[in-house]
Amino acid sequence: MWVLSFIPDSLLYFAVLSILFAGIALYAVSFFTKFIPPLIPYSSGTRILGTILTIVGVYFYGSYATEEEWRSKVSEAQAKVDAAEAESKKVNTVIQTKVVEKVKLVKDVQVVIQEKIVEKEKIIDAECKVAPEAIDLLNEAAKRPEVKK
Repeated sequence: MWVLSFIPDSLLYFAVLSILFAGIALYAVSFFTKFIPPLIPYSSGTRILGTILTIVGVYFYGSYATEEEWRSKVSEAQAKVDAAEAESKKVNTVIQTKVVEKVKLVKDVQVVIQEKIVEKEKIIDAECKVAPEAIDLLNEAAKRPEVKK
């Protein structure tokens, strides 16, 4: 049925209704052919053909209605997906901004601690002992910086 997607909807709908109404018309004509002597031999064939076309037309009409219902569901789902993608882009921008701020905060803390280490370098290296200030600095470096919300 994917081939039907290439046919315009109005043309497809016209074809389905044409088959249905042609079948109904042939079935109705088959009753009148009994009264016209040259057409009497074609009466039963016309009735059979009219019945077949009517059944096929009703089947196609139902299939067309189902196809249109599925197309509308697909377009609704596509609209929801597009809305979700737009919302996702907004949220991603907010998240990216927060991540950049956190990275900047961590870098700032690292710079401050490195400056403190440079200042206290002579005290730390003086006796080759681990000074309490060095331990405090290392503990401060290991702490997770608090992010303001």
